[in-house]
Amino acid sequence: MEPLAAHSTGVVDLMLSGQRSLPADLAAPALLAPRVLRHGGPFHGFATEEAAALLTGVAAHAVGRLPSLASGATALLLGHLAHSTGWPLPRGGSGVVARALADDLEAHGGRIHTAAPVTDLREVRGTRAVLLDVAPKGFLSLAREGLPPRYAKALARFRYGPGAAKADFLVSAPVPWRDPGVGRAGTVHLGGTRATMLRQETLAARGVPTAEPFVMLVDPAVTDPSREVRGRRPVWAYAHVPNGDTRDPLPMIRAAIERHAPGFTDTILAERAVTAADLETYNPNYVGGDILAGAMTLTQSLLRPVPRFDPYRTPLPGVYLCSASTPPGPGVHGMSGYWAARSALRHEFGIRTAPALTPAS
Repeated sequence: MEPLAAHSTGVVDLMLSGQRSLPADLAAPALLAPRVLRHGGPFHGFATEEAAALLTGVAAHAVGRLPSLASGATALLLGHLAHSTGWPLPRGGSGVVARALADDLEAHGGRIHTAAPVTDLREVRGTRAVLLDVAPKGFLSLAREGLPPRYAKALARFRYGPGAAKADFLVSAPVPWRDPGVGRAGTVHLGGTRATMLRQETLAARGVPTAEPFVMLVDPAVTDPSREVRGRRPVWAYAHVPNGDTRDPLPMIRAAIERHAPGFTDTILAERAVTAADLETYNPNYVGGDILAGAMTLTQSLLRPVPRFDPYRTPLPGVYLCSASTPPGPGVHGMSGYWAARSALRHEFGIRTAPALTPAS
């Protein structure tokens, strides 16, 4: 990780780019390529099982078959950040990020309308630029018969990956990990050995349900004590399951936590579950519970949602896609929207130099 951390800006810029131009730091692809090949294949070369399992858990954030080149790239991006800047959690919860974005938009004259669903693109006809934060399935529904047949067929072929089934807990005490050192981490991977994770993630990608899926747990109060109120704290986790899985995830997620934190169940004050199938009802972009808005295969990592030089610009005049179904793909980075906005500014408004995003002093 040390060479990647030394070139972290270049690595991040490359991985979060629109992936259609040469990188500014040519050392980044030179460093990444051999490591992606190594960690995207079966022969990782680690000296210990612990090290192999640790990075495999990070690779599992790609939510798909393991190992793969896409998961190897994911492991290196997130892994080197863990060794440099860390994996931050927003103080006060992720809602503060949405509020900050809304405040910035409104400060620049923007307006936000909620509880006003758009079901047909004809409802916004005449708008100079329309940026759609939707998966291909949602775009096909919004466009109705307006898309060219060839483009529509390409969107219909877009593949979705395994689902996530989520559990939310309100607990009365910190997670009682058998190894107290685990309690220092805000994000914990519960997957077992590398071999176990490879098997479980590949089965989920193939649509085969198992009783002991990979589970990712977040205990935000570890890094943000304000999340604990009067001795009560939130803990949430999700399991990687087949796309569209309708099983209640609570039993298997509780069991996964109990294996490493005996007595966790005794601390639960309240709990709720969202199946992979229900996640799509909550957010239509999560087709079948796919929180990555598209399978992270090598092809779809680079050519999302269809092979086009400008993947954000659609055949419809002034209509752009800006969801995680476009490059650089899923994550909390917001870069799909950034690159889609750059394309819209260039083609619809003639603006080629992006405005500054830093707050005015």
